[in-house]
Amino acid sequence: MQNRPSMVNRRRFVAGTGAALVGGTAASSTTGATTGPHRTRSDEDNRASRTDRATVIAHRGYADTYPENTVAAFELATQGGTDDAANRRRADWIELDVLPTEDGELAVFHDTELSGLTDTTGVIYETPAETVFSAEVLESGQTVPTLSEALDAIPTETGVNIDIKEGSSDVQFGRVDDPAAEREQWEWLEKVVDVATDYENELLFTTFWEGALATVTEIAPEIPVGYLLSESIEKGLAVTDEYDTAAINPPMDMLYGTPFFDDDAYESIDLVAEAHDRDLPVNVWTVNTWYEADQLLEAGVDGLILDHAEILRWSALERY
Repeated sequence: MQNRPSMVNRRRFVAGTGAALVGGTAASSTTGATTGPHRTRSDEDNRASRTDRATVIAHRGYADTYPENTVAAFELATQGGTDDAANRRRADWIELDVLPTEDGELAVFHDTELSGLTDTTGVIYETPAETVFSAEVLESGQTVPTLSEALDAIPTETGVNIDIKEGSSDVQFGRVDDPAAEREQWEWLEKVVDVATDYENELLFTTFWEGALATVTEIAPEIPVGYLLSESIEKGLAVTDEYDTAAINPPMDMLYGTPFFDDDAYESIDLVAEAHDRDLPVNVWTVNTWYEADQLLEAGVDGLILDHAEILRWSALERY
């Protein structure tokens, strides 16, 4: 395991306290640290409050900062410092999306349909690779990359979260009664595994589709996987347990006890506690404001999936 914040390792604790690093500062027993407006802290304390608070995951390569899921986005998202207070915060991990073209090539793109984000139309898995990879993303001059081109742009010390999208209209979103019945529709994932494992980056494969999860664990049981929770906490935890996933990746409105929890949509279950009882990290998507980041850190989450990194600076800077 390389020395980097991980989406798949157990959450970090403050030494001697058993409390997770939260908010803009870390709980500390250091002599001289006080809680008043004129508190004093050692340089070591200050560094601890700014770094290693949570794994920083660039959603599609910081999708609100750079043209999403492009080579340029991945190159730029992996530049900068590891201190949350830095002018430019480098991603610890890159999250990217993958699905197949009509002729079986691997495209890094989020949507099923090319229109909207590119100057081209067509469902990706019904469109030839030549057309897909010549599509310009958001008038940026960047085109849709192959999975190999995307991974070539990401330094080996940066983890890669490969988010698997559907490669067919014949697969079912979420849980399915018989994942094995969809196996043929997910054959293209064998190529994803072959390409991704040629690189030295730490990997996590995630998906909303149980059929994809079942296929990856069959093809390569050694690759860490995660289920993207959506409709139900109980169902998400059931999938987590069944497939022995390496992480829990929920939307932030699923986090009970935070201002964002949607009690009309979800069960009143403390998902962070459930995850940590299973010795699993919680990586939350998609975080877009400093306030959201602060509240989620206070709730004990382990990873923040971000569209732009600058939102971390406010709580990381000393404000007293």
